[in-house]
This record gives sequence, C-alpha cells and structure tokens, in this order.
Amino acid sequence: MIAGKHVLVAGGTNFDIIVRATRLPDEHEKLRGNDYAAFPGGSAANTALGLVKQGCTAELVSAVGSDTLGTVCLDGLRAGGVDTSLMRVDTTTRTSMAIVLSSTTGKRMMTFAGADRDLAFNAVTEHDVARADHIHLVGDPTPSLGRLAELAHRTGRSVSVEWNGRDMSPLARGASLNLMNSDEASRLPEASPGDTAGTAQRYAKLLSGDVILTLGSDGALWASSNGRLVQEPTVPVEPVDRTGGGDAFNAGVIAGWLYGESPAQCMRRGLDAALHVITKTGAQP
Repeated sequence: MIAGKHVLVAGGTNFDIIVRATRLPDEHEKLRGNDYAAFPGGSAANTALGLVKQGCTAELVSAVGSDTLGTVCLDGLRAGGVDTSLMRVDTTTRTSMAIVLSSTTGKRMMTFAGADRDLAFNAVTEHDVARADHIHLVGDPTPSLGRLAELAHRTGRSVSVEWNGRDMSPLARGASLNLMNSDEASRLPEASPGDTAGTAQRYAKLLSGDVILTLGSDGALWASSNGRLVQEPTVPVEPVDRTGGGDAFNAGVIAGWLYGESPAQCMRRGLDAALHVITKTGAQP
C-alpha cells in the first residue's frame, strides 16, 4: 500500500444518471433501456475515490450546489474516505449533472454545468497545495485550473493532467503524467494520423512529460519523455458500463507512480481498477 501519499484532486463533481440499453438510440427514437443507476460521479470525484482505494489519501477541490443532490455527492465522497474540506457549496445554482446513455459498444453523454468550480480553485492557497505530495487536474484549461498548476510547480509538487477530450497543453507543460485515451489523442492538433504510439511519443516530447494512453481492449501505452515506449495488455471482457473506467485507470496509474513502480506496473494497477468498474453499472463500487 502507499503510505503517506496525499493527492490533491481538482475538477468536477456531478450527479450521474446512467441508462443502459443493448444499443444507443437513433435520433428521435424512443428506446427502452434495460437498466439504470443514479449516483454521485464526475471525473475528479471518481478519481479521488479511486485514489483512496489505491491506498492514498485524497482531498478534492470542486463544487456542488446547495441542493439535495449536492448533499448526496458530499456524503458519498466522505463515506468513500475523501477529504471534502476544500469543496465549495454554491448557493446560487444546482449541482452539476451528467446523463449517460450506455451500451456495450459505447456511450452518449449530456451534461449540466451547475456549480462554479473555478471559484473553488481560486480559493486554494499555496499552503493547501504544499500539504499535498501530488496534484491531479481535471477539467477545462481555465486560468483558475492553470493557477493550481503554477502553485504546484512553485511548491515543487508533481502534477498529473487528465485530458478528457480537451487540448490541455496550456497547463500540461511540466506535468509528470498526461492521461488520455487513444481516441482523444487522435484528435489532438499534433496527432500523427493512424499512429497512436507516434502521437504519444510526440506529445511526451512536446510537453516534457510522460503520456499514458488507454487503448480499450488492447490495454494501455506509456510514452516516456526520454523516448521509451511501453505497452501493457489487458484481459478482454464484455463491458457492462464504461462510465468511470478511465477515472479508475488514472487513479491506479497515479498511485503506482507515486509508489515508484515501473510504467508496466502502474498501467497494470490502472487496468485492473478499470476492469473492476466497467464490469458493473456505474463508476461507484
């Protein structure tokens, strides 16, 4: 286990409603689902919970509304062992929400922005950052999130960035770990068409930080800033619901890296954690 490693996670918290079906609906089609789940979620919140499961302590910087769903989210985080003392309760709006349509072949998502997390990011002090061993950033590359990256560098704390379909280059330079999936990587401005490994190596060089890609059924790929490339396979499974799988993977990789494990060992941690999540409905255990 990872003793004494404290991770400050900054990003979104929302309430998830997931409806499962054998396939995704066509436009204007009323498709009957075969299962549903409703629970707290959000990439940052899921990753914080995953880090606790990996043996770290996790503190979440995020925001919820002063509504029932916000209370449910906070209660779930606390029950999962996450420190919520830097969470902001926004009395002017509702808690963020994500509605997910999920099938074995993919998912579609609609979100409601809700509580302003940038205000929570801006309230974090240099002392708050210095108390952590590592900072993990999730969300749009806003000046507020960039400020946390700057505080981390100023205090000598390592940084990881979840790209999540966005070009996070503005605040990822100097980050030790850059986490994304292969589809997201293929859409980056400097991507090499049809060459996933080449894209990962190019961004590792551009950012001077390691790039870790999930490859679906092919496992994961780690491109180091020194040019080294490592791939780790996974166990083929039929996913029940992919929601939260990437967040669980990220938590495993970050924890393993903080523990000093090799890239292959870090990816193995992450892949095993992701398998645990995607073989049931919803990101929560």
